[in-house]
Amino acid sequence: MEKQYQGPMRLAHRGVTQAAPENTLEAFEAAKNMGLEGIEIDVRLSRDGQVVVVHDANLTRLTLGHPTGQTHARVADLSWEELSRVEIPYANHLLDKELPPYSWVEEIATLMPHRLLGQDSGRGYLEELQREPRMARLMLFEEFLVWLEKAPHMTVEIEIKVPEAVLPIFRLLDASSVGRQCILFSGQSDVIQELLRAAAHEGTPKEVRLGANIRWLTPEKKEWLSTAGLYEVGMNAGAADEDIAWVQSKGIQVFSNLGDYPDWWGKICRLNIAAFKTNYAEAYTKWWHSQNDTEEQA
Repeated sequence: MEKQYQGPMRLAHRGVTQAAPENTLEAFEAAKNMGLEGIEIDVRLSRDGQVVVVHDANLTRLTLGHPTGQTHARVADLSWEELSRVEIPYANHLLDKELPPYSWVEEIATLMPHRLLGQDSGRGYLEELQREPRMARLMLFEEFLVWLEKAPHMTVEIEIKVPEAVLPIFRLLDASSVGRQCILFSGQSDVIQELLRAAAHEGTPKEVRLGANIRWLTPEKKEWLSTAGLYEVGMNAGAADEDIAWVQSKGIQVFSNLGDYPDWWGKICRLNIAAFKTNYAEAYTKWWHSQNDTEEQA
């Protein structure tokens, strides 16, 4: 009998992107249906001040391959009415289910800004569109919060990409009932500063937790973390054991950034890291069972 999953929280990075394009309702639904503990999403502001669930500053990568030539404009230059009409192709925008070799993980660091979660399959986009014609659409953060109410077991890391989005997000969370499921964080210093400033002056929305993606620990970050009052920090794959232990000793949860290869998976389980952002939740879960079911039978 397969052992019940008891590892770190599995946070699908931008949703399950083997099932649907990143940061879309369909990718989030796939994470819920897989029984994952959570997801990580990204948010920006439209021209008219709407909080939109999207990672990139522009739409080039998301719409690459669309047969009608979709806009390459910046998200901040388009209204929500304009953004709501944008179609995101499934074709050539989904990751394979199989885990790539470690060398691919190293190489992808240079490609992430351009092709992350969209990969060439050896076939052109027009050919792929004949095989996979589906399109997804962007969603408002407000719509996402309504969806989250129907997934009460899930935790969501909300990565804020621009400081101007902090107060609108606070207002939306104040009006929602899902604050206990939400962690607001960023890896950008200007956003983190605005997040902490708003929390001090406006008050953090009820039950919402705060985080920061620090990636690596330094003496300066140690000093800052000692007084920042954060619930969690994100640390990169390869972070030193002693650095992870130091953060945990301060009562701060460690959430692993992407590190989709078994050596890192073994480390995050061994060090009791609280949560794990992953592009390969299904492959990771199979790996976890392969390790723990074997140990149970031994």
